[in-house]
Amino acid sequence: MIKVINNFLPKTLFNYMKLLVENENDMFWNFNPTNLLPGDKTPGADNYKLGRTLYVHKSTSGDGKEIYDKELMTLFKLFPQYIMNHMQPKCVGNPKDGDVCKLVKMKMNLYPKQSVNIKHGVHSDISENGRPRSDVVTSVFNFTTCNGSTIVYERDKNGNFSNDSKELVVPSIENSIVIFNNVHPHYAITQSDTSTRIVLNTNIVKADVDSFGPPDENGIEQYEPLDDYF
Repeated sequence: MIKVINNFLPKTLFNYMKLLVENENDMFWNFNPTNLLPGDKTPGADNYKLGRTLYVHKSTSGDGKEIYDKELMTLFKLFPQYIMNHMQPKCVGNPKDGDVCKLVKMKMNLYPKQSVNIKHGVHSDISENGRPRSDVVTSVFNFTTCNGSTIVYERDKNGNFSNDSKELVVPSIENSIVIFNNVHPHYAITQSDTSTRIVLNTNIVKADVDSFGPPDENGIEQYEPLDDYF
């Protein structure tokens, strides 16, 4: 499932966050010589960008330690709640049951202007044992209107991701977001018309959902693949 939502945040909140991330004096970025993990040979992975990691859960940090940006997470920790408003209640979960969706990673990326549109490496954000996790919801939120974009692969006619998969082009329009299941590969296209393109990338683990729906009149339960809904 892929959702594109315009005017995602209340205008006042968006304008405040945009001023914050575009602040030349107080907003610091780290240089990322590649846009995927070091050593990844995926075509386009060696194109550079700037980044700032806001949060990484200890289960996905690689060293068992949580990363938490004390300066920015005071504001940005509200962001996942806006995403959950567009998720099915069963995927959000219930605190009374002790099972709720939770943030596992949040990172901002800044793409400097290029003379032409540059394709970055195709990837899924959160993997386990070499495979994309199907219980994760990924999103890319745009702070910038420009001719850059996010490309998300749709499933082919057999329900797989292949050379026959269509590419959904999501234009970079400020205060818009694309939300999709982590198993959908995606990649960024840099801009050539604005000095920077800034996006917020968020990954949330869904609540543990029973993948079988209620039985029909014959008592047969229908299976719904976990990555088909959020």
